Amino acid sequence: MSNRSSVTVVVPSSLRELTGGRTRLQLQARSVEEVLAQIRESEPLLAGRLFADGGEVRGFINVFVDGTEIRHLEPACRELRSGAVVTIVPSVAGG
Repeated sequence: MSNRSSVTVVVPSSLRELTGGRTRLQLQARSVEEVLAQIRESEPLLAGRLFADGGEVRGFINVFVDGTEIRHLEPACRELRSGAVVTIVPSVAGG
């Protein structure tokens, strides 16, 4: 992992109030972990909703990279290609 890749983070409508209405965040990152760290640093309101006190992604937040949920990715597969799309999907509950 040498160079950072251009990555798009898709923000769902339910969380856009936390990003000033932005639907997408454009980041430069080598890995999923770098994307998450950049969100923590640059988007504190969004980070407050996404991350638990220990820094891990909350259980009801799903993060996908090019359609694959990150909890299903092996650590070696968390390197990002240029143009990767990271999608944040909060779980929906109710009945």
